[in-house]
This record gives sequence, C-alpha cells and structure tokens, in this order.
Amino acid sequence: MKTRTLAAAAAALGLSACSAEFSPVSIFQICKPPDPDTANGSCLYPATCDAGLAGTPVLDVRVAQSDFRLPVQIDNALVDNSLAADGRINTNTAYIQSFEMTYTGTGVAPWTVGDAITVPTSGSSGAVLRLIPVEYFPSLLASGSATSNIVVNVRGHGVLTSQDSFTTAWFKVNVRVCAGCLDTSFTCAAPAVLVTCPPAATVGGQPGQTATLACATLQ
Repeated sequence: MKTRTLAAAAAALGLSACSAEFSPVSIFQICKPPDPDTANGSCLYPATCDAGLAGTPVLDVRVAQSDFRLPVQIDNALVDNSLAADGRINTNTAYIQSFEMTYTGTGVAPWTVGDAITVPTSGSSGAVLRLIPVEYFPSLLASGSATSNIVVNVRGHGVLTSQDSFTTAWFKVNVRVCAGCLDTSFTCAAPAVLVTCPPAATVGGQPGQTATLACATLQ
C-alpha cells in the first residue's frame, strides 16, 4: 500500500523519513492490570496506563488455561490533519489490524493474531495483547526445568484512515515461565468468587499469570 503519508508525517515531526525504524504508531509500555470490578468482575483498560507494570511478567504453564495476555498502551504521534475550511478530513487515525509475535529463548514458531484497535491522532488506546497462545505452553519449559526466561517480540500492523499502511517497531516483553509457581491458595468466602484482570479461563479460576485478583459477589 502507499507510504507517502508516513514519509510526510515523519518530516512534519522532524524525523528522518528514510529511517526504516520510523512509525508514528508504537506500543509504548506494559500497563499494570486494573483492579477487577467487584460488582460484576469486569476489567476496564484505560487509554493510558494508570501505572506501568513493575517487574517481569510471569506465566505459570501448569495453571494457566488461556492465552498469555498483558495490557498495553499504544500511542499515535500523528496530528489531526483535518482542515474545515477546505473540507479536508483527518486521515491520520490509526487502525491496528493484527499483531505479530516472535520468541527468543524458546523454539516455538512465530504467531500472528488478528485484532481491531483504533488509536486516535495525538492520543493513545489501551489494549490487551494476546502474546503467547495456550497451545505453546507445553513447549516453553525444557524437560526437568522448573523455570525459564523468554522474550516475546511483538509488533502491530495496520492502516491509517488515508489507507497508508504502517508497522510498529518491535516491542520486547520479558516473561518468566514456571510450572506451579502461581498455584496459590487465594480463595473467596461464598457467595463471593475470585475475579481477575486479565480474566481467568473460568469464573472463580486462577489466571496462572501476572494479574490482579479480587473477590466479587457477581450480580
């Protein structure tokens, strides 16, 4: 697809349009997961992180039963280029259509997953990225190993309203993988049930990964 708009945007931002690394859209940071709503168990992911995630995310392949997910903040550095006097509309809103993952420290294959995230001009959007599919979990730990450290390299692909395509720079996510380290005894007194962000595979179940936990009496 066309690339002229991205080159023009780079010049407007004072950046080199010749740089292969330039993208006006970027994964900015991993967010601390929000606290679950204790009335209905839902998770609200704001456009910008309330706080960045401290420490290394953890995946327990023995406990987790859903894809490994983390909330992130995605930024769009392009400005609104609409001009009412000329009837020109803003063509710099970004639409992410997929995420591509590769893995360092393990032999699993690259993975691409479709998505639909809108990132406004001069703004941000919150998203929960599926970084490791559950089918990969058995292959992440070598036989006899209790823990390992891997890196998930992730980048997004999409288009602007102008239909110019973009690819974000690679964003690296360090992950500590274990078997049984998050098999906690966190319980809730009935009728309350355990709720988490990101959600576990089942209501009341353990997430088996970095998450916030709370007890909720669902209505």
